[in-house]
Amino acid sequence: MTQETFNELIADPDKLKEAAIKEKPDQSNAYIKQYNTSGHDVMDTSIRPDKTVVNDRGTTLVKVTRLGIPLQKKIVFYAAAFLCANPVKLNASAKDQQQENLLAVIDRTWDENKLDYKNMELAEILMSETEVAEVWYTEDLPADSGYWSETVNEKIKFRLRMKVLAKSLGDELLPVYNEFGDMIAFIRNYKIQNGDDQVERMEIYTADTIQHLEKQTSGWTELKSATNVIKKIPVIYYRQSQPEWAEVQTLIDRFELSLSKHSDTNDYFGSPMVKVKGTIKGFASKGEEGKVLELDNGAEAEYLTWDQSPESVKLEQTNLRSLIFDMTDTPDISFTQMSKLGTFSGFAIKLLFMSAHLKASKKEQIFGEGVQRRINYIKAAMGKLNTSLEKATTLNIKPQFEYYLPKDIENEVDVLVRALEGGILSQETAIEKNPLVADPKEEKERIKAEKEATDSDPDKLDDELDDPDPEA
Repeated sequence: MTQETFNELIADPDKLKEAAIKEKPDQSNAYIKQYNTSGHDVMDTSIRPDKTVVNDRGTTLVKVTRLGIPLQKKIVFYAAAFLCANPVKLNASAKDQQQENLLAVIDRTWDENKLDYKNMELAEILMSETEVAEVWYTEDLPADSGYWSETVNEKIKFRLRMKVLAKSLGDELLPVYNEFGDMIAFIRNYKIQNGDDQVERMEIYTADTIQHLEKQTSGWTELKSATNVIKKIPVIYYRQSQPEWAEVQTLIDRFELSLSKHSDTNDYFGSPMVKVKGTIKGFASKGEEGKVLELDNGAEAEYLTWDQSPESVKLEQTNLRSLIFDMTDTPDISFTQMSKLGTFSGFAIKLLFMSAHLKASKKEQIFGEGVQRRINYIKAAMGKLNTSLEKATTLNIKPQFEYYLPKDIENEVDVLVRALEGGILSQETAIEKNPLVADPKEEKERIKAEKEATDSDPDKLDDELDDPDPEA
């Protein structure tokens, strides 16, 4: 959609919405259905109907077994966790005090909005519904909130807040791109409950304005409109072409069907059945020891057994499960599987999770781009909220993802010690890399204080180490 076309359509929200929908194919509803076990094919009576049994007692409807396995959720959870379970670090080299101040307020905004937790939520929605967005807005602060205390924004009366938007949360996401692929607007369409009725609302975000509309019987009414002082669209939109399980959906369908049919078979043949030829004269009583079945002359009785062992069914289910995990680069780290493994070195653990890390690296191309846009938006917003920080917004900040990996702390510390003793690593870097250290800056101060105490009075420090509490 060209900028000129958008400018023409914005006067008619219905036409603008219609044009935006045409430009963006949306299969989120189908993916949400696959993501939740209640929407799986095996649960659908039109696809897997119940059985109608006709016998001498009449016609009976027998319900078949329906086993929905939440493999889609496991695939998505593992993919999101390997990418976002560890907090995203903000890499930047501040060159002056103003840039240090900017970093401080960005860190405060990041922490107060709990973005490390939101990242996981965003990643899971993206990987399951194929699209998600975050919208940023300002919120007034109470006079005594202390939100910006100990930062350069101490006198600012606003803060930045973020809200997650998704189809599963009731939002229709409609990005508008120009002919060059740049987003020129973003439309959020949703409904709210007003008494017994639902009212349709629309929000239109551009680099210049932010509009809030409500649909009434007479048409669309503007609830409020504001100038976008930050001059950036306050929406970060994430999109991928298909959900994480798309390539193995048929395998999952077959796996669920196989388990369900096998369960039905067990219901019929799991308990012993007796085949009798001739006339039965008497049965053994329930609980009777040495049970005997009394038969007439020439009658025969034998257990009806399943001559063909269900090995082929077991093999199919094993192969399907293995393929589902392998084809989605999802590590099978269930308790059952991991209990079969021995102790691994740090390098062996990395090899074990290499495919999951390669997948996370690929997903970072999509998700990381969105996080970078978020950082750029927060920078620009801080420059407008506090003009003293405007020059500092040239600071280059890059997100750094640390893919999840079980930690071998003993091995990591040992490597750091050997590198430090070998002279190929500085003490400062060793402290920053030490997994036992929560706050590297504070740890450096403690080490410095201990060193100064040792230099001034070595005997005193030795005494304190031998007896840290002399009065105890």
